[in-house]
Amino acid sequence: MPYVLEAKTEFERLEQQSSFSKYDYEKEFSRSGIIIESGQRVLDAGCGSGIVSRYFAKMYPKAMVTGCDISDERIERARQEAADLPNLDFQVQDLSHLAFENESFNLIFCRYVLQHLPQKIRHPALIELARCLKPRGQICVIDFDGPFYNIYPQTEFIADVLQKLETEAPFDLRVGRKLPHLLHTAGFKEIHWQIETIEGRGKILDDEKQLIPPKIDHAMPFLSEFLGSIALAQRFKNEYLGLLNQPDLVLFYNKFIVTAKKTTAVTLRLMK
Repeated sequence: MPYVLEAKTEFERLEQQSSFSKYDYEKEFSRSGIIIESGQRVLDAGCGSGIVSRYFAKMYPKAMVTGCDISDERIERARQEAADLPNLDFQVQDLSHLAFENESFNLIFCRYVLQHLPQKIRHPALIELARCLKPRGQICVIDFDGPFYNIYPQTEFIADVLQKLETEAPFDLRVGRKLPHLLHTAGFKEIHWQIETIEGRGKILDDEKQLIPPKIDHAMPFLSEFLGSIALAQRFKNEYLGLLNQPDLVLFYNKFIVTAKKTTAVTLRLMK
């Protein structure tokens, strides 16, 4: 599965990103209403740097936590950071072809992952997560809806690029609103969703001005190919960052926190 933001410094970017309020995993976990109990097995699916996996392992030392990610490099770094946590392990896994046994986990968390998956991969990935979840097990999926897109005013060039990204890019920055439906079609029940609106002003806007440049830098190889040249990719970066300093700027997007349960006894592996 391609990851547009892949870079040698992605581990560091993800660690830093988690310190900003819009990525407050403690608040997200609290709002989800999910309780981790002693002896339960927890999967952090698409764990990135493993910072949330480490949080769960520290907060719930009697639970067994597993973090998985497709990047060998990030998993190796995650293992190093968690060397003192005996109840935490990390594995290199592809979410659409997980190696875990059926009904391995009581709880699964999946944060800011589905937005990066091509449409044809999202359903197989959720089917795999359902297969690995115990009956009556819970899943919590968190993703944004509208980042980059929900900005105004826009230059003509930025508007054209955003339209092209929305219709042709291999990722989906409006996946948040689709999460309940995606979980339903994967067989999950008792689906509940809530929205936190991120308003781009004050401290949040200051944070965006720090978060967006490295994110675009990591996406430069993709943007250069997607737009046809390095110059156009750099123009997108410069004009977009310029918009963030407009006095009449409106910037917002929604964070979806969605929970669901698995009600069937076993979900079979998706047919190859």
